[in-house]
Amino acid sequence: MSNAPVETEPAQVPASSGRTPKDMALSLGVLLVPVLLLVLGYRLFYGWNDAVTVDPTSAIESAGRASMAPLPGAVAPDGWQTVTAKWSDGKLRIGYLDRDSHGARLVQSRTPAAELIRAELGDKAQPGAQTSVGGVGWQRYHSPDGEDALLRTSGDTSILLIGRDADLTALAGAVSH
Repeated sequence: MSNAPVETEPAQVPASSGRTPKDMALSLGVLLVPVLLLVLGYRLFYGWNDAVTVDPTSAIESAGRASMAPLPGAVAPDGWQTVTAKWSDGKLRIGYLDRDSHGARLVQSRTPAAELIRAELGDKAQPGAQTSVGGVGWQRYHSPDGEDALLRTSGDTSILLIGRDADLTALAGAVSH
């Protein structure tokens, strides 16, 4: 073994590949143009802003098999769309959009009315005036966050309609038939 110093060559720095910011911008443009065309095509051909509607019949039938009564009608009011429908944990939930895209929901359960109001609207919901829709009495409620509700009980079943800026009386008339 020798103690002679080892000579090393200085490290070579690779030369620039000659890419300019303009080249980078062109590369990004080539990638982004197809993505933008796909997005715009989807919006044009598949209605980006259109709500996806569902048929609530199977959820309503499931509630019926569990002896839930009365069952709501499967038809939404004219101009309204049914956007969700689910039967789970002893509750029937159906979501709607009115003509102005204001949302409303139906929650039907054997939960006592006061408990259902608390669960869906919170502890600070206040009762309002009684309303009759098609000869059926509904109790109005208002929550501090601006949601309105209509509540009706029939036997051991509580039916709650909740919405913000939606015509809940029209919905009550449709689901009562």
